[in-house]
Amino acid sequence: MRISLKRQLSLIFLVISIVMMLVSSVLVYYQVLDLLKSRSEKSTVQLFRHVERSISAFRNEAEQVSLNLLMDPIVREVLEQKGSAVNHLFRTLELRELFKQTLAKYRYFDSIYLFTEDGEMVAVTDSRSYSAYTNRDHAFYRSRIYLDNTNPYSKTVWYGGGRAADFMENPGEADQRAVPDLLTFVRHIKILQNETRSGILVFNIKEKELASVYQDLSDSADMRTYIVDREERIVSALDKNDLGNKSGSAANREGNAYGSYSQGGEKSRQIVYYRLPDNDWMLIKEIPMKLFNQDVMSLQKILLIVFAVSLLLIVLLTLYWTNLILLPLKELAGKMQKLERGNLGVLISRFPKNEIGLLGRHFNRMSLSISELVEQNEKTERKKRESEVKALQAQITPHFLHNTLNGIRWMAIVSNARNIADSLTALGKMLHLFYRDTFLFCSVKDELEYIVHYVKMMNMRYGEGIKLEIDMPENAGQLSILKLILQPIVENAFLHGFEQKHFKGLIRIEVRVNEEELLIQVTDDGSGMPAERLEQIRRSMEASGGETESGGSIGLNNTNTRIRLHYGNEYGVDIRSEYGSGTIVLLRIPNRAF
Repeated sequence: MRISLKRQLSLIFLVISIVMMLVSSVLVYYQVLDLLKSRSEKSTVQLFRHVERSISAFRNEAEQVSLNLLMDPIVREVLEQKGSAVNHLFRTLELRELFKQTLAKYRYFDSIYLFTEDGEMVAVTDSRSYSAYTNRDHAFYRSRIYLDNTNPYSKTVWYGGGRAADFMENPGEADQRAVPDLLTFVRHIKILQNETRSGILVFNIKEKELASVYQDLSDSADMRTYIVDREERIVSALDKNDLGNKSGSAANREGNAYGSYSQGGEKSRQIVYYRLPDNDWMLIKEIPMKLFNQDVMSLQKILLIVFAVSLLLIVLLTLYWTNLILLPLKELAGKMQKLERGNLGVLISRFPKNEIGLLGRHFNRMSLSISELVEQNEKTERKKRESEVKALQAQITPHFLHNTLNGIRWMAIVSNARNIADSLTALGKMLHLFYRDTFLFCSVKDELEYIVHYVKMMNMRYGEGIKLEIDMPENAGQLSILKLILQPIVENAFLHGFEQKHFKGLIRIEVRVNEEELLIQVTDDGSGMPAERLEQIRRSMEASGGETESGGSIGLNNTNTRIRLHYGNEYGVDIRSEYGSGTIVLLRIPNRAF
């Protein structure tokens, strides 16, 4: 709030304008970005549809080759194992030759295998052909291809992520670190006469042959294009390091035929997916978001230029209008500062015809009348304070004189007037201290001298049983104090504190001085008062105007009220008492010289 109003208004206008411009720029940016992503999705899906035909043709051709092999009689003769072992050996050689011819004719095949239920294996690869009995110890019989192959015989099942080592005669000795670069599909052959001779034809295809079909889909090195199977495993990819890995990008496809979504992280990207029909494969393309940002760079430059020009105009207009609005307020603030420094009657010469002008006219009227109001208020307060002080003193003086004279009368009756002279002497000194001038204040020394004479007179009345001790430093004697400020407290000690102790005890007055305050503590070892009575007196002293509540103490209330009237509400009387142990009254007043 220490910032000037002009700067506050300018700052508010600038902040609001900048926020609105930033929000608008962000909205435009994201709207254009969504438009670009939508167009990217449409164009990518269109390309996917063209590639779909090539992939389907590739797959159909491979499945047709496998079907032709399945229909060849040699395959069934090998499985049925009719005739002698020599005859079966020749049939196996013929089957291997058939597999070789297929591999030679269709170069995208990597290898062909036949696995029977009783453990026989016939294999042909680019480098060799062989047959053997494995006794079902081969890893193939523990693979997911074998365990999952429960489909009808007329349908092929495709798998990805295979390695040549998985199908070798001794796969444990092969290099298991090789890249899983094979696509595998299988056909089941059922032999009704001998279930143990049923078999599975396994066809391995070189994955790179399939990848060549869609390699033109990635026109940037930052793009990733690949195919995943139903388990979200990458079966074909342009980046061979991705083969066989799980792809989290396909997790949000939600059964749709095609679509796209954004994926955040360190490398944010757009994922476009397309489900290939009659297959559990899905074609996916990952497009980095930074490619879209390159397309909107020109838009960002335009937005930046518009933002800078608009900001400059906003600054100029803001400064102009704030100066126009705040100039009258600035003049008003200057006049108010002069008025605050005591230049009463200062006026504003010119003001606009609006709310600020209305405020200026009211200020002029206030400035013209404030001097009279201040003077009148000072007179009223001064008269009020004098009246209250006189009323309090008038209340105290008759009460005291009545008690004093009544004591002298009783002493004269009881003692045959031998103490009358002393009593009158003490009374004269007391009255002399009180009436020798009309000032409301006296020195601490004179006030304590008055208390000494007062205690002497009270002892004459009640039997000389009360001792008075005064502890005052030398520098405190000439300090200023209200007249008769201690007498009501000492009187209360006599009348209420020592009555039950037959007016025997000690009254101790301690004066302490610090840099700002004069502290006077009056302590008696009288009978004290109960906690309920103490709380009642405290509430009575806190009552407004000094009026005494029922059951309150007139002397304490008058003393507290006089101190606050003359010195302020931060000063006054504090009382503490414990029944049976005595009472402590503490007066706090300012440290002032007399």
